[in-house]
Amino acid sequence: MTALTLVDLLQERAGLYHDKVAFSFSYYGDGVDSTQLTYRELENKARAIASRLQQHGAAGERVLVICRPGLDCIAAFFGCVYAGAVAVPVHQRLAPRLRSVVPDAQAGFALTTPETPPEVRAAVDLLAAKRPLQWFTTDADDAEHWVAPDIDADAVAMVQYTSGSTGSPRGVVLTHRNLVHNLETIRQTTRADEYGIGVYWLPPHHDLGLIGGVLSTLYVGRTTMLMSPTAFIKRPLRWLEAISRYRGTITTAPNFAYDLCVEHSSPAERAALDLSSLSTAMNGAEPVREATLTAFADAFAPAGFRPETFSPVYGLAEATLMVSGGRRTALPTVVHIDRNALGEDRVAETPPDDPAAAAVVGCGRPRQHIVIVDPETRLRRGPDEVGEIWITGPSVAQSYWNRPEDTERTFAATVADTGEGPFLRTGDMGFLRGGELFVTGRCKDLVVIGGRNYYPNDIEETVQNCHPAFMSGRGAVFATPPAEGAADQLVIVQEVNRDRIGQAELTEMVDAIQAALSDHHGITARSVILVGPMRIPTTSSGKIQRGLCKQQFLDRTLETLAEWHGPPQPDNGVTTDKLAAAIKIAGLVTLASALQQRSAEQG
Repeated sequence: MTALTLVDLLQERAGLYHDKVAFSFSYYGDGVDSTQLTYRELENKARAIASRLQQHGAAGERVLVICRPGLDCIAAFFGCVYAGAVAVPVHQRLAPRLRSVVPDAQAGFALTTPETPPEVRAAVDLLAAKRPLQWFTTDADDAEHWVAPDIDADAVAMVQYTSGSTGSPRGVVLTHRNLVHNLETIRQTTRADEYGIGVYWLPPHHDLGLIGGVLSTLYVGRTTMLMSPTAFIKRPLRWLEAISRYRGTITTAPNFAYDLCVEHSSPAERAALDLSSLSTAMNGAEPVREATLTAFADAFAPAGFRPETFSPVYGLAEATLMVSGGRRTALPTVVHIDRNALGEDRVAETPPDDPAAAAVVGCGRPRQHIVIVDPETRLRRGPDEVGEIWITGPSVAQSYWNRPEDTERTFAATVADTGEGPFLRTGDMGFLRGGELFVTGRCKDLVVIGGRNYYPNDIEETVQNCHPAFMSGRGAVFATPPAEGAADQLVIVQEVNRDRIGQAELTEMVDAIQAALSDHHGITARSVILVGPMRIPTTSSGKIQRGLCKQQFLDRTLETLAEWHGPPQPDNGVTTDKLAAAIKIAGLVTLASALQQRSAEQG
């Protein structure tokens, strides 16, 4: 591979593969109304779009790429790259994200499809910092007047906005060097080649979909089948049916996607699939759960899925994408750690059947230089200690767009005792063990009760395992500001599958949650909020937004089925022994009798 920029990459691939199909897109993944782009066609479309942009002075400027998932979105991205412009991908239908990204990007140009409704353009124009935007469409046909841009590996290729799981999205400035280096990292990790078949539903404005799906396809020269994220969410099994239909060899998705496939499929539907062609199923973008890997492998074994196909990975937009992945063992590595030790930032293995055991899945071998650092003192952590994950290497971006303070805080960290740096502070906690990276959770999301750290994702998994009606991967745990003389108060928000519960079961759910928290974590919740499916806010890639959920809880804007609130817990780390509660009922059943009974039993 000699490509130094994405322009070099596509030119090389078009010259090598010509009329080989690079991408096909079918909304439902079933081949109906399928469209496709060969390598040669994609390069020609990129030249035509770029020519029009160049003629209007877009070279070096930011261009909003506002498209729905599909082949036009890919052509638009490469049109920007071929113009020497800076692509800013954003989905035209994600209104909250548009409200954040469009004014922040301060772009003077926008690129979209001819089918984009006028009202979308008008809305974007109102949001834009530079008005009016110069609008262009992807149906350009003048490829002959394209001029190769005067760029090198250090030129900015795109501004990739973060998912915003712990705050507002921030624009990560990525150079061609960042992207090409990370694409090589992905190739080495997955051992992908030109003979593979990719199958993805991931949104192309998101780093996992764009870099991990689209750009990695071009890098190795394979063919990839794409489908709509909406079609997947409406019926998750469409994704696996597409893998079976097209004999897919590689795919990628967040952990929740694998859970949805298990929950929304029948044994007969699973047995009808053939997943034996799949050699790599990456799991990333959110914490990887051992229970998910086991449940999916068991459920789809009749379809030929092999457990060793799973490849847990770790990455983030600030490092372009992939940070760790691939392993020396046949199966994903899982360690069981004592939660009490974990709360003290120590790694102490314990038997899996210990009630205090927390399962942590290895995210593969580090592909960039990683150090584990105390987030407060900035001192290096020792072996078997948990700390913040810091990264350095050619894939790490240089800055956030137009955020100098955030850039200095995130991208310029130095280790206090050695002076090493600069490092990227990921905001994620974890540890290194046996040559693999293990991620335990987000620094910002840590819940501190009685001086001990608790990881929300760990508590959420405990809650979801305590009742069959609790939806996997669809909960949020956080702490609220304490009352005077009280400790931080633990709040549980959990989505409930209404089709699998009756009124009698609802009355048992709070008790089930409190018992599980007491058994596994030694704590109880101050508030338990039960909500319907898809009521907890998520990012565009499906990550739970705990911060936003917390704000909705405080503002009392959550659309709840039922609520339970206990008295404030004292500031001594001891769980309260009274469950007198303020109850709100949202139309299903009163929990008052069950809670009154429990309160009486506890004195």
